[in-house]
Amino acid sequence: MDDHGLGEPAKENISDYEASQPQKGSSFSKSKTNVTRVRSKKTSNASNESSEVGIGVVEMVEVIDFMCHERAVVHLCPKVNFITGQNGSGKSAILTGLLIALGGSATSTNRASNLRGFVRAGQSHAIIRIQLRNRGPDAYHSEKYSDSIIIERHIFSTGSTVSQYKVKNGSTGEIVSKKKEDVDAISDYMAIQVNNPINMLSQDAAREFLSSTSPDKLYNFFLKGTQLWQVSEDLKGIRQSITQAESSIERKKSILPEMRAEKRRWEQRYEDMRQARDLSTRLESLSHQMAWAIVKEAEGEADDMDKRIQARQAKISKIAENLTSEQNAIDEIRAEASAIEQQAQAQLAQIDPLKAEKDVPQAQASAIKDTLRTYKQTENEMNTEARSTRERMEALEKQIEVERARLEDTGQEGAEKIEAAISILKDNIESENASIEELQMQQREYEERVNEFRETKSSKDREVYRLKAEEKEARSNLENLKGQTSNRLSAFGKGVPEALAIIEKAQWQSAHPIGPLGMHIKLRKKEWSDIIETTLDKSLNAFLVTSHADRTTLDGIFRRCGCQSRIVICSQELFDYSDGEPDSQYLTILRALEFKNELVKRQLITINRIEQIILAETRARGDDIMSSNNGGFPRNVTACLTLDRYNVGARGGGLASQAIHMGRPTNRLGEDIKQAIARETRNVEERTRLRKEEELAFQKASKEIEELQKKHQKASEEIRKCKKRISKAEADIQEAKERLNSNRPIRIAALQTELETLSGQMESIASQFRDHHSQQRLKEQELESVENDIALIDDKIAAVREKVEKLQREAENKTSKSERHMNNIDYWNAKKAGIQEKIQGLEDQKCEIEAKIREAEADARKVSAERVETEHTPAELDRMLTEYRARLEEIERSSTMSLAEVAEKAQKYISEYNKDRESLRQISRIVALLQRAHQMRLHKWTLFRDSMTVRTKLHFTQNLQQRGYTGKLEFDHSQCTLVPKVQTDQDLVNQRVARGSNGSSSQQSRSNGAEGNQRKDTKSLSGGEKSFTTICLLLSLWETMNCPVRALDEFDVFMDAAFRAITMRMMVDSARLKGDTQFILITPQDMSVKPDADITIFRLQPPTRSTNGAAPAAVPLAAP
Repeated sequence: MDDHGLGEPAKENISDYEASQPQKGSSFSKSKTNVTRVRSKKTSNASNESSEVGIGVVEMVEVIDFMCHERAVVHLCPKVNFITGQNGSGKSAILTGLLIALGGSATSTNRASNLRGFVRAGQSHAIIRIQLRNRGPDAYHSEKYSDSIIIERHIFSTGSTVSQYKVKNGSTGEIVSKKKEDVDAISDYMAIQVNNPINMLSQDAAREFLSSTSPDKLYNFFLKGTQLWQVSEDLKGIRQSITQAESSIERKKSILPEMRAEKRRWEQRYEDMRQARDLSTRLESLSHQMAWAIVKEAEGEADDMDKRIQARQAKISKIAENLTSEQNAIDEIRAEASAIEQQAQAQLAQIDPLKAEKDVPQAQASAIKDTLRTYKQTENEMNTEARSTRERMEALEKQIEVERARLEDTGQEGAEKIEAAISILKDNIESENASIEELQMQQREYEERVNEFRETKSSKDREVYRLKAEEKEARSNLENLKGQTSNRLSAFGKGVPEALAIIEKAQWQSAHPIGPLGMHIKLRKKEWSDIIETTLDKSLNAFLVTSHADRTTLDGIFRRCGCQSRIVICSQELFDYSDGEPDSQYLTILRALEFKNELVKRQLITINRIEQIILAETRARGDDIMSSNNGGFPRNVTACLTLDRYNVGARGGGLASQAIHMGRPTNRLGEDIKQAIARETRNVEERTRLRKEEELAFQKASKEIEELQKKHQKASEEIRKCKKRISKAEADIQEAKERLNSNRPIRIAALQTELETLSGQMESIASQFRDHHSQQRLKEQELESVENDIALIDDKIAAVREKVEKLQREAENKTSKSERHMNNIDYWNAKKAGIQEKIQGLEDQKCEIEAKIREAEADARKVSAERVETEHTPAELDRMLTEYRARLEEIERSSTMSLAEVAEKAQKYISEYNKDRESLRQISRIVALLQRAHQMRLHKWTLFRDSMTVRTKLHFTQNLQQRGYTGKLEFDHSQCTLVPKVQTDQDLVNQRVARGSNGSSSQQSRSNGAEGNQRKDTKSLSGGEKSFTTICLLLSLWETMNCPVRALDEFDVFMDAAFRAITMRMMVDSARLKGDTQFILITPQDMSVKPDADITIFRLQPPTRSTNGAAPAAVPLAAP
């Protein structure tokens, strides 16, 4: 080969071709000069560099009569090879020949529809010859092929044979193989991916890749280029094979039961035939076993009966211990109660001395009050005397004036006339005194009637207040009942209807909540409605749940709805409560109610003891019942409620009866709402009527008091007038008597003397009043002190009574506990009696069984004198005897086949079944292994895909930076799309300019900055930018692949000089980094890359197309 890369082919390499072609003289030497090779002067370095690559490097490509070439040879370096030339010079034909030689199809190159289309026009035979390096420790069958492998592919334009392969030893030219499979094996071994659309891109494939912008197509290029597509298809094929195998397994499984049944049938038939000979002996043995099995079974029943008797006797012992424990508890409680009673009696004994102590100050207080009443009477008398004395003094002063006036009168009346006047005046005084007595009697009567009417008024006032409260409550109840006409649930409290609506839709861990409990109860006797509702009260609003988790959920619902109902966690066990009920003659709350839910009944029994609270019509009847058991409560009775609203007795034995505080009726027990509204309406009307009557009585009493007070005042006025007239009459009498005296001046002196005497009396009365008032004040203080002493003694008595009541309550509690223990004793005694009765029954049954054993043993000895042991029950033996007899009869009827024939038939079905079952087991095992392997490979495929994705993204970003671009690859594996996003250098410049602008507002800067940071997809790029971006993507994909040869045809067709230079530099740099990879790049453009030690440039001259086959001379390129 000369310096320009134009070399003669070895004669032995083209001997086959020369044998089939006529000699063309000098024309052949001309045609072989169509390739001009440009090399660097650093040949020694290039040879050293090329020696580093061991296998897979294409050292030479030669085409003869292929496409447009008569003959062309290209010797490639192991690194970067550029093939250039004008359009039509046959650059793509070199790459096409390489692909076809390595087994590529005609359609994959898009250059011809079939292989015959590659034969040069006018020729019948085309040859493609390539030489692959095969050196180093990893060489492919170096003993056969030496250091290089030559692959020839002959294509015939006519005849039945289209193409033929020859694989030769590169050193000797010896043909090693003519099979395409060996060519494929070489390609696979050397990892030369001929059909990879990214590895070797022909002209059309390169254009398709460079112009592709569809995300799904780019993603397909990614999958196929990294061979993920092929692995994915392989995994799908494995999945289909697994599915087919699973279907086969299911078919075999469906057949196996029928085969197993047939196998067992023939096994059984064989076994029957084999055992038919000793069935008689077996039947006799079973008969003996049967006889003694009956004896054994009877003995087992006797043993079982003994165990049951012993178990019940153990229960009786346990009950005896319980009875002793209960009796000890009762004795202890009674001792405690007796001690408490003694303490109460000791406290009560303190009351009598206190009462005796209280009698002394009470007597003193009574005496002081009597003295004070005497003082009050004396005070009234002194006031009366002072008033009369004052009036007399006034009268004397007037008489003196009159007498003095009379001294001037000349006449004097006669004594008879004066005495007659005195007699008349005395009669008038007696009449006035009689009138005063009558008026005072009327006043006392008025006072008594006023006191009576005042008591009546006070009573009516209290009654009016009570009736007003009852009327208000009744009206409120009526409104509540009317509200229930639309929703009965409102009777159970606020938020209950809303809570129930949420409960129906909620999810519950255990059973659905039950409630409110009143919705599940109905009254049998409606007259007890108010009493029972008051007793149960909040229990009627309660809800039942069966787990703590459901309680938490329900509590959250109640809080949201504002519901205050109680939540009870209960067990779903329906226990027996009949032992805790009283005698059937008593009506209990339980018997007065009808329950729709048994669990609700049990919970009310547990919470409210409704089975032990009896109902009586009257308080007297309740007293009789609660003291009917020797002064104590009846058995299993804890309380008695009466229709007249009394709770009779206490649990200790009837120490008290209390009035029941009735709650307002809410109709929670299911009474007919219309009847309840009518009843409550009547109650409101009755309360209103009674209130009005009491108000009228109150007003009437007020008027009567007012009238009586007026009459009393009028009588007082009349008494005062009478006393005034009496005083005047007495004065007139005195005056008349004095007239009888003849000496008038003496009369005046007597009057003045009397006036002075009266004046002295007034002073004496005033002094006595002061002394009297002082003594009265002392007595009042003494009374206050005595009353304080009485109050202190009352406080002591109240404290003692409180202690006594507390002790009595403690005694009642103790007695209540004692009652519970007594009830437990009754329960254990009843249970003990029941168990004893059962033990007696079991002993009777044991006697019967022992008689049965003796009879069975006698019958067994008739069959077999010696006892025969067996593990089977009589029922099993009877079934076996029946079965054996039937089998023996069947065998005797169906004895057409011999035992050997049946054995042969059975063995056939057994072998077939076992074979198919083992085959199914093996296939199932293989399928399971395949499934695990498929899952493992699928997982690794996903990891490999993610790894390839990261590597591709990284290299794409690095490649864009060669041009000053930024960008990224957006993979969407779920949608199978790949979108490149690029920001060009101009976009970056615009962004920096926008950021540096001082004339724009901050908002506009942020907007421009955000816009600048946005990356473009390839659709918005120019042709060169788009081609450059696609080349960056291609180089990124190449970095993820492992192939010794990579080829690309016309990669720079849409690029300008700048982009082409950067792209070529990128490719060269990438090739240099990949020391074991060969690059073949084809371009029609002028080269900006210079030859180097690892860079070879081939310039193809257009082939001759003249009819005489002459070719133009080669145009050599100067070495750099």
